[in-house]
Amino acid sequence: MPHKNLIYSICIKYTFNQEDVEDNYIEALTNFFKYMDTYDPERSVKTWIYAVTKRLVADLNSRNRNRTPANDNVDVGGLRSLLLADEEPTANCMGIDNYREFYNDDILWALDRLKPIYREAFLLQQAGYKIGEIMEITYRNGTLHTKNIETVKSRLFLAKTQLRNLLTRDGEKRVEK
Repeated sequence: MPHKNLIYSICIKYTFNQEDVEDNYIEALTNFFKYMDTYDPERSVKTWIYAVTKRLVADLNSRNRNRTPANDNVDVGGLRSLLLADEEPTANCMGIDNYREFYNDDILWALDRLKPIYREAFLLQQAGYKIGEIMEITYRNGTLHTKNIETVKSRLFLAKTQLRNLLTRDGEKRVEK
């Protein structure tokens, strides 16, 4: 399976309790083998892996919610060092520069219709940044004139609303009636 690093990094990124990363990773691999027939070869395999893994980890997090909270002093950097080396250090991480590799044509079409300030905030959130971090990044980039978290929240809300109007739940273009 050539995308094991991608699956593992998604598990690290979205697992609530860092002690469950290994369990979630094994569960994700099992899930892929169980439901391999649901993959549509006409679409990007990375997009499918990302969506399936993120949903599974969210489900596993909600199942484990009643457990005691994780120790806040867990070294996530130590977990990241367990990943196998890739040619590019960011090969499995989505960002503003490489997001086109992770989405299908319909989603890219919809993202291109968003205003750049909405798209930037949305893509940063999809890349895993928290709202406060998005505020700092957009302020540094000059697309946010004052450090106002409410402006970032508004941009995210508007981006998601526009995307919902352009795409179906499955990430396909809405057919106009």
